[in-house]
Amino acid sequence: MHALLPPLDLSVFANDYRAARNNFLARSEKLRSLALFDAVHHRHPEHGPDGSPLHADWLLLSKSPQPEHLLVLISGTHGVEGFVGSAVQCDLLGEMPQLLEDERLGVLLIHALNPWGFAWLRRCDHEGIDLNRNFIDFKAGLPNNGAYATMHRLLSPTEDSDKGFDAHTLEGITRGQYQYPNGLYFGGHGPSWSRQWLESRKQSTLLQKVKSIAAIDLHSGLGPFGYGEVISDHPKVSPGFEIAREWYGANAMSSALGESVSAPKTGLIDYFWHKLIGPRGCFVTLEFGTYPANDMLTALIREQRYTRRCAVADIGRDPDAPEVAALRDFFYPEDDNWRQSVLLRARQVVSLALAGMHAQSQANASHATNIQSGAKRA
Repeated sequence: MHALLPPLDLSVFANDYRAARNNFLARSEKLRSLALFDAVHHRHPEHGPDGSPLHADWLLLSKSPQPEHLLVLISGTHGVEGFVGSAVQCDLLGEMPQLLEDERLGVLLIHALNPWGFAWLRRCDHEGIDLNRNFIDFKAGLPNNGAYATMHRLLSPTEDSDKGFDAHTLEGITRGQYQYPNGLYFGGHGPSWSRQWLESRKQSTLLQKVKSIAAIDLHSGLGPFGYGEVISDHPKVSPGFEIAREWYGANAMSSALGESVSAPKTGLIDYFWHKLIGPRGCFVTLEFGTYPANDMLTALIREQRYTRRCAVADIGRDPDAPEVAALRDFFYPEDDNWRQSVLLRARQVVSLALAGMHAQSQANASHATNIQSGAKRA
Protein backbone atom coordinates (compact mmCIF):
# COMPACT_ATOMS: atom_id res chain seq x y z
CA MET A 1 0.00 0.00 0.00
CA HIS A 2 1.34 3.45 -0.92
CA ALA A 3 1.90 5.99 1.84
CA LEU A 4 -0.49 8.96 1.82
CA LEU A 5 0.20 12.56 2.71
CA PRO A 6 -1.54 13.69 5.91
CA PRO A 7 -4.94 15.25 5.15
CA LEU A 8 -5.60 18.93 5.57
CA ASP A 9 -7.48 19.99 8.68
CA LEU A 10 -11.05 20.27 7.44
CA SER A 11 -12.31 21.25 10.88
CA VAL A 12 -11.80 24.85 9.72
CA PHE A 13 -15.07 24.43 7.80
CA ALA A 14 -18.26 25.04 9.75
CA ASN A 15 -21.93 24.32 9.10
CA ASP A 16 -23.46 27.66 10.09
CA TYR A 17 -22.50 31.25 10.84
CA ARG A 18 -22.44 30.79 14.61
CA ALA A 19 -20.10 27.80 14.44
CA ALA A 20 -17.89 29.57 11.90
CA ARG A 21 -17.54 32.67 14.08
CA ASN A 22 -16.90 30.64 17.23
CA ASN A 23 -14.22 28.71 15.35
CA PHE A 24 -12.63 31.93 14.12
CA LEU A 25 -12.64 33.53 17.59
CA ALA A 26 -11.31 30.43 19.33
CA ARG A 27 -8.39 30.07 16.91
CA SER A 28 -7.72 33.80 17.21
CA GLU A 29 -7.54 33.70 21.00
CA LYS A 30 -4.68 31.21 20.88
CA LEU A 31 -2.54 33.88 19.22
CA ARG A 32 -2.94 36.63 21.82
CA SER A 33 0.48 36.00 23.33
CA LEU A 34 2.17 35.70 19.94
CA ALA A 35 1.75 39.18 18.55
CA LEU A 36 0.05 42.54 18.87
CA PHE A 37 -3.63 41.71 18.82
CA ASP A 38 -6.18 44.28 17.70
CA ALA A 39 -9.72 42.91 17.61
CA VAL A 40 -12.88 44.91 16.88
CA HIS A 41 -16.28 43.20 16.92
CA HIS A 42 -18.81 45.41 15.13
CA ARG A 43 -22.36 44.62 16.22
CA HIS A 44 -24.96 44.31 13.48
CA PRO A 45 -28.39 45.92 14.08
CA GLU A 46 -30.22 42.65 13.33
CA HIS A 47 -30.07 39.17 14.87
CA GLY A 48 -29.45 35.71 13.50
CA PRO A 49 -32.06 32.95 13.04
CA ASP A 50 -31.39 31.76 16.59
CA GLY A 51 -31.97 35.25 17.99
CA SER A 52 -28.31 35.78 18.90
CA PRO A 53 -26.23 38.87 17.95
CA LEU A 54 -24.34 39.16 14.69
CA HIS A 55 -20.91 40.75 14.23
CA ALA A 56 -18.45 41.71 11.56
CA ASP A 57 -15.03 41.00 13.10
CA TRP A 58 -11.81 42.92 12.44
CA LEU A 59 -8.65 41.16 13.59
CA LEU A 60 -5.16 42.57 13.10
CA LEU A 61 -2.13 40.49 14.02
CA SER A 62 1.40 41.90 13.83
CA LYS A 63 4.69 41.95 15.68
CA SER A 64 4.99 45.66 14.94
CA PRO A 65 2.55 48.44 15.90
CA GLN A 66 3.00 49.78 12.37
CA PRO A 67 3.90 47.00 9.92
CA GLU A 68 5.36 47.82 6.52
CA HIS A 69 3.33 45.23 4.63
CA LEU A 70 -0.29 44.24 5.14
CA LEU A 71 -2.07 41.10 4.00
CA VAL A 72 -5.86 41.54 4.10
CA LEU A 73 -8.31 38.63 3.81
CA ILE A 74 -12.05 39.32 3.69
CA SER A 75 -14.84 36.77 4.10
CA GLY A 76 -18.60 36.94 3.76
CA THR A 77 -19.00 39.89 1.38
CA HIS A 78 -21.72 37.73 -0.17
CA GLY A 79 -23.12 36.33 3.09
CA VAL A 80 -23.74 32.68 2.17
CA GLU A 81 -20.30 32.55 0.55
CA GLY A 82 -18.82 33.22 3.99
CA PHE A 83 -18.38 29.51 4.68
CA VAL A 84 -15.43 29.20 2.33
CA GLY A 85 -13.88 32.53 3.33
CA SER A 86 -14.14 31.80 7.04
CA ALA A 87 -12.49 28.41 6.54
CA VAL A 88 -9.58 29.96 4.66
CA GLN A 89 -9.14 32.55 7.40
CA CYS A 90 -9.21 29.87 10.11
CA ASP A 91 -6.66 27.82 8.18
CA LEU A 92 -4.40 30.87 7.91
CA LEU A 93 -4.65 31.46 11.67
CA GLY A 94 -3.00 28.06 12.12
CA GLU A 95 -0.04 29.24 10.03
CA MET A 96 0.25 32.58 11.81
CA PRO A 97 3.25 31.77 14.05
CA GLN A 98 5.34 31.11 10.94
CA LEU A 99 3.96 34.08 8.99
CA LEU A 100 4.66 36.56 11.77
CA GLU A 101 8.31 35.61 11.93
CA ASP A 102 8.51 38.45 9.44
CA GLU A 103 8.22 41.41 11.82
CA ARG A 104 7.43 43.77 8.95
CA LEU A 105 4.19 41.92 8.16
CA GLY A 106 0.72 42.58 9.48
CA VAL A 107 -2.26 40.32 8.77
CA LEU A 108 -5.76 41.80 8.80
CA LEU A 109 -8.69 39.39 8.77
CA ILE A 110 -12.17 40.82 8.20
CA HIS A 111 -14.52 37.99 9.15
CA ALA A 112 -18.13 38.06 7.90
CA LEU A 113 -18.34 41.50 6.33
CA ASN A 114 -22.02 40.70 5.77
CA PRO A 115 -22.84 38.68 8.92
CA TRP A 116 -26.61 38.86 8.39
CA GLY A 117 -26.40 37.23 4.95
CA PHE A 118 -23.99 34.62 6.33
CA ALA A 119 -26.30 33.73 9.23
CA TRP A 120 -29.53 33.76 7.22
CA LEU A 121 -27.97 31.97 4.21
CA ARG A 122 -28.58 34.84 1.84
CA ARG A 123 -26.22 36.42 -0.68
CA CYS A 124 -27.53 39.91 0.09
CA ASP A 125 -27.69 41.80 3.38
CA HIS A 126 -30.68 42.56 5.63
CA GLU A 127 -31.82 45.34 3.28
CA GLY A 128 -31.60 43.16 0.20
CA ILE A 129 -28.38 44.87 -0.88
CA ASP A 130 -25.68 43.02 -2.77
CA LEU A 131 -22.54 44.47 -1.16
CA ASN A 132 -20.57 43.81 -4.32
CA ARG A 133 -22.79 46.23 -6.23
CA ASN A 134 -23.04 48.85 -3.45
CA PHE A 135 -19.79 50.77 -3.93
CA ILE A 136 -20.96 53.47 -6.32
CA ASP A 137 -21.18 57.24 -5.96
CA PHE A 138 -24.84 57.57 -5.01
CA LYS A 139 -24.66 61.36 -5.31
CA ALA A 140 -24.06 60.94 -9.04
CA GLY A 141 -27.39 59.15 -9.56
CA LEU A 142 -28.36 55.50 -9.93
CA PRO A 143 -27.14 53.46 -12.91
CA ASN A 144 -29.83 51.85 -15.08
CA ASN A 145 -29.45 48.22 -16.16
CA GLY A 146 -32.08 47.50 -18.82
CA ALA A 147 -30.88 43.91 -19.23
CA TYR A 148 -31.97 43.09 -15.69
CA ALA A 149 -35.48 44.52 -16.13
CA THR A 150 -36.28 41.83 -18.71
CA MET A 151 -35.85 39.04 -16.17
CA HIS A 152 -37.20 40.61 -12.98
CA ARG A 153 -40.66 39.15 -13.62
CA LEU A 154 -39.16 35.69 -13.07
CA LEU A 155 -38.84 36.58 -9.39
CA SER A 156 -42.60 36.84 -8.92
CA PRO A 157 -43.64 34.59 -6.02
CA THR A 158 -46.18 32.95 -8.34
CA GLU A 159 -43.71 32.31 -11.18
CA ASP A 160 -42.53 28.71 -11.55
CA SER A 161 -40.59 28.63 -14.83
CA ASP A 162 -36.82 28.20 -14.87
CA LYS A 163 -35.61 29.93 -17.99
CA GLY A 164 -32.13 29.23 -19.26
CA PHE A 165 -29.80 32.15 -19.96
CA ASP A 166 -27.02 32.43 -22.50
CA ALA A 167 -23.67 33.91 -21.45
CA HIS A 168 -24.43 37.37 -22.86
CA THR A 169 -27.77 37.61 -21.03
CA LEU A 170 -26.23 36.27 -17.83
CA GLU A 171 -23.54 38.96 -17.97
CA GLY A 172 -26.13 41.71 -18.34
CA ILE A 173 -28.30 40.42 -15.50
CA THR A 174 -25.45 40.04 -13.02
CA ARG A 175 -23.89 43.45 -13.71
CA GLY A 176 -25.92 45.05 -10.94
CA GLN A 177 -29.23 46.93 -10.75
CA TYR A 178 -30.58 49.79 -8.62
CA GLN A 179 -34.29 49.93 -9.50
CA TYR A 180 -35.70 46.77 -7.86
CA PRO A 181 -35.08 46.50 -4.09
CA ASN A 182 -36.78 43.09 -3.99
CA GLY A 183 -34.70 41.80 -6.89
CA LEU A 184 -31.33 40.15 -7.41
CA TYR A 185 -28.01 42.00 -7.62
CA PHE A 186 -29.62 45.09 -6.05
CA GLY A 187 -26.91 47.67 -5.36
CA GLY A 188 -29.00 49.73 -2.93
CA HIS A 189 -30.14 53.33 -2.82
CA GLY A 190 -27.37 54.35 -0.45
CA PRO A 191 -24.31 52.98 1.37
CA SER A 192 -25.00 49.67 3.11
CA TRP A 193 -24.28 48.94 6.77
CA SER A 194 -21.14 47.03 5.81
CA ARG A 195 -19.89 49.77 3.51
CA GLN A 196 -20.37 52.41 6.19
CA TRP A 197 -18.39 50.29 8.64
CA LEU A 198 -15.54 49.81 6.18
CA GLU A 199 -15.41 53.51 5.41
CA SER A 200 -15.29 54.30 9.12
CA ARG A 201 -12.05 52.27 9.33
CA LYS A 202 -10.23 53.53 6.24
CA GLN A 203 -8.58 56.50 7.96
CA SER A 204 -6.86 54.26 10.50
CA THR A 205 -3.12 54.81 10.88
CA LEU A 206 -2.57 51.21 9.86
CA LEU A 207 -4.23 51.51 6.46
CA GLN A 208 -2.90 54.98 5.71
CA LYS A 209 0.77 54.40 6.58
CA VAL A 210 1.47 50.80 5.56
CA LYS A 211 3.81 50.70 2.55
CA SER A 212 2.27 47.79 0.66
CA ILE A 213 -1.13 46.09 0.76
CA ALA A 214 -2.25 42.78 -0.69
CA ALA A 215 -6.02 42.49 -0.23
CA ILE A 216 -7.91 39.31 -1.11
CA ASP A 217 -11.70 39.00 -1.04
CA LEU A 218 -12.81 35.37 -0.70
CA HIS A 219 -15.80 34.19 -2.75
CA SER A 220 -17.32 31.02 -4.16
CA GLY A 221 -19.59 30.05 -7.04
CA LEU A 222 -17.97 30.91 -10.37
CA GLY A 223 -15.55 28.80 -12.36
CA PRO A 224 -14.41 25.17 -12.50
CA PHE A 225 -15.22 23.00 -9.48
CA GLY A 226 -12.67 23.54 -6.73
CA TYR A 227 -10.43 25.92 -8.67
CA GLY A 228 -9.67 29.32 -7.17
CA GLU A 229 -9.39 32.02 -9.82
CA VAL A 230 -7.54 35.23 -8.98
CA ILE A 231 -9.71 37.99 -10.41
CA SER A 232 -8.37 41.50 -10.93
CA ASP A 233 -10.87 44.30 -11.54
CA HIS A 234 -8.21 47.01 -11.62
CA PRO A 235 -8.52 49.30 -14.66
CA LYS A 236 -6.20 48.36 -17.52
CA VAL A 237 -4.12 51.52 -17.14
CA SER A 238 -3.45 51.63 -13.41
CA PRO A 239 -0.66 50.70 -10.96
CA GLY A 240 -2.92 48.06 -9.37
CA PHE A 241 -3.39 46.29 -12.71
CA GLU A 242 0.37 46.03 -13.23
CA ILE A 243 1.05 45.02 -9.63
CA ALA A 244 -1.55 42.23 -9.79
CA ARG A 245 0.22 40.92 -12.91
CA GLU A 246 3.60 41.10 -11.17
CA TRP A 247 2.52 39.46 -7.93
CA TYR A 248 0.20 36.75 -9.26
CA GLY A 249 1.63 36.29 -12.73
CA ALA A 250 -0.56 34.37 -15.17
CA ASN A 251 -2.89 33.49 -12.28
CA ALA A 252 -4.32 37.04 -12.35
CA MET A 253 -7.31 37.13 -14.67
CA SER A 254 -8.49 40.58 -15.76
CA SER A 255 -12.23 41.22 -16.02
CA ALA A 256 -11.56 44.28 -18.17
CA LEU A 257 -9.68 42.17 -20.72
CA GLY A 258 -12.36 39.44 -20.76
CA GLU A 259 -10.03 36.84 -19.24
CA SER A 260 -12.03 36.12 -16.09
CA VAL A 261 -15.07 33.99 -15.27
CA SER A 262 -16.44 37.26 -13.84
CA ALA A 263 -17.40 40.03 -16.28
CA PRO A 264 -17.00 43.74 -15.38
CA LYS A 265 -19.61 44.86 -12.87
CA THR A 266 -20.94 48.02 -11.25
CA GLY A 267 -20.28 48.95 -7.62
CA LEU A 268 -17.74 46.30 -6.63
CA ILE A 269 -16.07 46.44 -3.23
CA ASP A 270 -12.85 46.39 -5.26
CA TYR A 271 -13.32 50.07 -6.09
CA PHE A 272 -13.25 51.05 -2.40
CA TRP A 273 -9.93 49.25 -1.99
CA HIS A 274 -8.48 50.50 -5.29
CA LYS A 275 -8.83 54.07 -4.07
CA LEU A 276 -7.52 53.25 -0.61
CA ILE A 277 -4.51 51.23 -1.79
CA GLY A 278 -3.47 53.41 -4.74
CA PRO A 279 -0.01 52.43 -6.04
CA ARG A 280 0.87 50.54 -2.85
CA GLY A 281 -0.48 47.17 -3.97
CA CYS A 282 -3.57 45.51 -5.36
CA PHE A 283 -6.96 44.07 -4.50
CA VAL A 284 -8.08 40.76 -5.99
CA THR A 285 -10.99 38.39 -5.61
CA LEU A 286 -10.19 34.74 -5.02
CA GLU A 287 -13.21 32.95 -6.50
CA PHE A 288 -13.62 29.23 -5.86
CA GLY A 289 -15.68 27.51 -8.53
CA THR A 290 -18.58 25.22 -7.73
CA TYR A 291 -21.22 24.46 -10.37
CA PRO A 292 -22.32 25.97 -13.74
CA ALA A 293 -23.24 29.67 -13.71
CA ASN A 294 -26.71 28.94 -15.11
CA ASP A 295 -27.36 26.71 -12.09
CA MET A 296 -26.33 29.59 -9.84
CA LEU A 297 -28.90 31.92 -11.36
CA THR A 298 -31.60 29.26 -11.10
CA ALA A 299 -30.79 28.73 -7.41
CA LEU A 300 -30.80 32.49 -6.76
CA ILE A 301 -34.15 32.97 -8.54
CA ARG A 302 -35.82 30.12 -6.62
CA GLU A 303 -34.48 31.37 -3.29
CA GLN A 304 -35.59 34.92 -4.04
CA ARG A 305 -39.09 33.74 -4.96
CA TYR A 306 -39.30 31.74 -1.74
CA THR A 307 -38.18 34.71 0.35
CA ARG A 308 -40.75 36.97 -1.31
CA ARG A 309 -43.50 34.40 -0.70
CA CYS A 310 -42.56 34.41 2.99
CA ALA A 311 -42.80 38.20 3.05
CA VAL A 312 -46.20 38.22 1.33
CA ALA A 313 -47.56 35.59 3.73
CA ASP A 314 -45.88 37.29 6.71
CA ILE A 315 -44.23 34.07 7.85
CA GLY A 316 -40.72 33.39 9.02
CA ARG A 317 -38.06 32.31 6.57
CA ASP A 318 -37.05 28.68 7.18
CA PRO A 319 -33.28 28.08 6.83
CA ASP A 320 -34.06 24.43 6.05
CA ALA A 321 -36.45 25.17 3.19
CA PRO A 322 -35.38 23.38 -0.03
CA GLU A 323 -34.78 26.67 -1.86
CA VAL A 324 -32.54 27.96 0.92
CA ALA A 325 -30.64 24.67 1.27
CA ALA A 326 -30.06 24.56 -2.49
CA LEU A 327 -28.53 28.04 -2.44
CA ARG A 328 -26.24 27.10 0.45
CA ASP A 329 -25.19 23.87 -1.30
CA PHE A 330 -24.38 25.73 -4.52
CA PHE A 331 -21.97 28.13 -2.84
CA TYR A 332 -20.73 25.65 -0.24
CA PRO A 333 -20.49 22.10 -1.63
CA GLU A 334 -20.52 19.32 0.91
CA ASP A 335 -17.52 17.65 -0.69
CA ASP A 336 -14.22 17.04 1.11
CA ASN A 337 -12.21 17.06 -2.12
CA TRP A 338 -13.59 20.49 -2.98
CA ARG A 339 -12.74 21.76 0.50
CA GLN A 340 -9.19 20.42 0.30
CA SER A 341 -8.75 22.12 -3.08
CA VAL A 342 -9.95 25.39 -1.55
CA LEU A 343 -7.40 25.30 1.25
CA LEU A 344 -4.49 24.30 -0.98
CA ARG A 345 -5.24 26.97 -3.56
CA ALA A 346 -5.77 29.63 -0.90
CA ARG A 347 -2.39 28.87 0.63
CA GLN A 348 -0.79 29.12 -2.80
CA VAL A 349 -2.40 32.49 -3.58
CA VAL A 350 -1.53 33.90 -0.15
CA SER A 351 2.07 32.79 -0.70
CA LEU A 352 2.11 34.64 -4.03
CA ALA A 353 0.79 37.78 -2.33
CA LEU A 354 3.43 37.63 0.39
CA ALA A 355 6.21 37.00 -2.13
CA GLY A 356 4.93 39.90 -4.24
CA MET A 357 5.02 42.34 -1.33
CA HIS A 358 8.51 41.15 -0.38
CA ALA A 359 9.78 41.58 -3.95
CA GLN A 360 8.27 45.06 -4.14
CA SER A 361 9.97 45.99 -0.87
CA GLN A 362 13.32 44.77 -2.20
CA ALA A 363 12.87 46.70 -5.43
CA ASN A 364 11.93 49.88 -3.56
CA ALA A 365 14.96 49.55 -1.30
CA SER A 366 17.24 49.00 -4.28
CA HIS A 367 15.75 52.02 -6.05
CA ALA A 368 16.25 54.21 -2.98
CA THR A 369 19.89 53.05 -2.70
CA ASN A 370 20.55 53.86 -6.35
CA ILE A 371 19.08 57.35 -5.92
CA GLN A 372 21.26 57.99 -2.86
CA SER A 373 24.36 56.72 -4.69
CA GLY A 374 23.62 58.96 -7.64
CA ALA A 375 23.14 61.98 -5.37
CA LYS A 376 26.51 61.34 -3.71
CA ARG A 377 28.27 61.05 -7.07
CA ALA A 378 26.69 64.27 -8.23
